[in-house]
Amino acid sequence: MAKKRFSLLVVLALTLGLVFLVLGSPAQATGKTIKWKAQSAWHRGDAFHNEAEFFCEALKRTSCGQLVIPKMFAVGELVGPIQAMTEASAGRLDLTHNSGMYVAGSLIWTGLPIGSRPGYTNESVFSALRYLYYGGGLDLYNEYIQTKFNLYSLPVVCTASEAVYSMKPIRKLSDFKGLKIRTSGLNKMFFQALGATCVSIPMTDVTPAMQRGELDACEMSSFYIDSKSGIEDVAKYVLTGTIHQPVGITVQIFVNLDTWKALPENLKQAVKDAAELSMWHSFVYGGYMDQVIAEKWSDKMEIIEVTPEMQKGFVKATEVVRKKIMANKDPWGAKILKHEKAFMDKFHKYAVEPW
Repeated sequence: MAKKRFSLLVVLALTLGLVFLVLGSPAQATGKTIKWKAQSAWHRGDAFHNEAEFFCEALKRTSCGQLVIPKMFAVGELVGPIQAMTEASAGRLDLTHNSGMYVAGSLIWTGLPIGSRPGYTNESVFSALRYLYYGGGLDLYNEYIQTKFNLYSLPVVCTASEAVYSMKPIRKLSDFKGLKIRTSGLNKMFFQALGATCVSIPMTDVTPAMQRGELDACEMSSFYIDSKSGIEDVAKYVLTGTIHQPVGITVQIFVNLDTWKALPENLKQAVKDAAELSMWHSFVYGGYMDQVIAEKWSDKMEIIEVTPEMQKGFVKATEVVRKKIMANKDPWGAKILKHEKAFMDKFHKYAVEPW
């Protein structure tokens, strides 16, 4: 009887081993590791590039080493930030850690689902993330991206409301009039509605432009993300609070669509898990570092908070921009806004906030 039981256990163990071998990914079965070629849109040492490298490490762990990015090239080491999107789309890169805002020249509505103020769902981090992950927002975003690019996107960074750094104080709404400000994507329409003149250049070029006097002000990201930019040694003032981008989900990974489709399901899930881990890391660690950097910079810049009067003006500017988007002949802007509003109508009625 004991021999028979032992034989059954051996057969069961062998059977389970064969099942795992058959059901495992190709990388598991063959012992091969898939290696992706990737570049970020950020300088090496910048906080965003550090987040890109965090994603690489997370992916190695979630895939159990089956899918790896041996080196996350920094901007300029292969191509520029915008060109990285076209290179990934063409398949010469497998992935770029980048921003949908950088392709706003050809896809002008990318900012709506990922943080720009004209969008409806950026009211809070809860509404923004629930919409993307469970309200169909990410599917719609990818559908829009794929009208121009052969890419699949997942969000990987979540930051606090972006600050506005300036050479002169911004204490009231009228201070925006005539202000020459660096911004990107749909944020341009918002600042233009406030009377500002907008300039779009990559984040990596902003601080030198401020030094040369080519800009009066700029927005880049949160304090943590901007902490390696040197902006604290140039700007004299910083406006904080809910301004043009209440929730920042503007950084994503963009994977070549053919590369994505070729992955087995377990590795697709590994990429998604690594992206969500990156989101959580940037939200928790990045949020803490915002606080640390704010304290550090308080002796270098005057920190000004948005007033209720300014906030009322921002709401009016937002409505002006939304009307322009709805009236635009490109139907995608209205399509995204309507989709977001339908989600937010239910959110306002039924959502339970944790605090």
